[in-house]
Amino acid sequence: MGSIVAVAGTSHSPMLGMEPEKMWSLRGEHDKANTELYDTDGVIRPYTEIAERAGDRYLAELKPEVWDRKFTQAQADIKRLAEDLVSLELDAVVVVGDDQDELFSHQNLPSIAVYHGEEMTTHHPVDMGLGQQIIEVQRRLGMDGETYPSDAVLGRHIIESLVDQGFDISSSDSTPPDTGFGHAFAWVAGRLLKGRTIPFVPILLNTYFPPNQPTPARCYDLGVALRQAVESAPGDARVGVVASGGLSHFVVDAELDHTLLDAMNDHDTTTLRGLPAHRMNSGTSELRNWITAAGAGSHLATKWVDYLPAYRTPAGTGVGLAFGLWA
Repeated sequence: MGSIVAVAGTSHSPMLGMEPEKMWSLRGEHDKANTELYDTDGVIRPYTEIAERAGDRYLAELKPEVWDRKFTQAQADIKRLAEDLVSLELDAVVVVGDDQDELFSHQNLPSIAVYHGEEMTTHHPVDMGLGQQIIEVQRRLGMDGETYPSDAVLGRHIIESLVDQGFDISSSDSTPPDTGFGHAFAWVAGRLLKGRTIPFVPILLNTYFPPNQPTPARCYDLGVALRQAVESAPGDARVGVVASGGLSHFVVDAELDHTLLDAMNDHDTTTLRGLPAHRMNSGTSELRNWITAAGAGSHLATKWVDYLPAYRTPAGTGVGLAFGLWA
């Protein structure tokens, strides 16, 4: 039988793709114009109101030397995580990520989908009307339009096993022309594990868009079922599970982030299944990917975790950058 020998979590923010003086400040200006900022209570509020509530709490976090230190540490974490995963000699990597209008649309938006094609092509950079700098950042995040190997046999088995375990799974074995897997998957294939030939199995969760987001409890249970699926697969494949995305953004919710990470370290099933969905909106919704990975890795020990709350405005907007390995 197969086995899940490692679970990893990694942020994939644009703040990781270019030096802070170029990208962190630019993203901060975007935050100020964002009319759909969710505060840490899960309520949409104007940037000015969130900033007024924050007062001077985050001013010390906005110094250039603080930004540079966190950016440098994040790059070291990415390198360390990649080296650790490669050293485990994995036969396949299951990537749990979310799709944000890259392959799916509101015309057809599955809650949970598993890909079982023989290859996985990533999305090309998208011109969002924000200039060449954003296109370059996307390339640095792995959105290179390249094709990577995918484990079709394992993907098909996972689908069949999850269905047998009571999950209604959407499936796909190819992507339409001129499309590709989005940033959550491109990050793992085109940046974290770039240059490696480990086959992938993408699992796509609709973390972002109501009304069919899976609950935290359902995500954890999915992870548990994923482990059973891998262990029932023919052969003796060594499988890693990588949660891509998060943690909280675009308003950093360090309390929620720490609650998740502490629960993963402690194998606290009750807390993981009961994390507050009303606080998992917008980018913070990607905590669901980590919850799923936690369910798949409940038998694994914490090797290391690093958390870097990367604030980029006085309002406390930014990203809770996180990286970790359980094996």
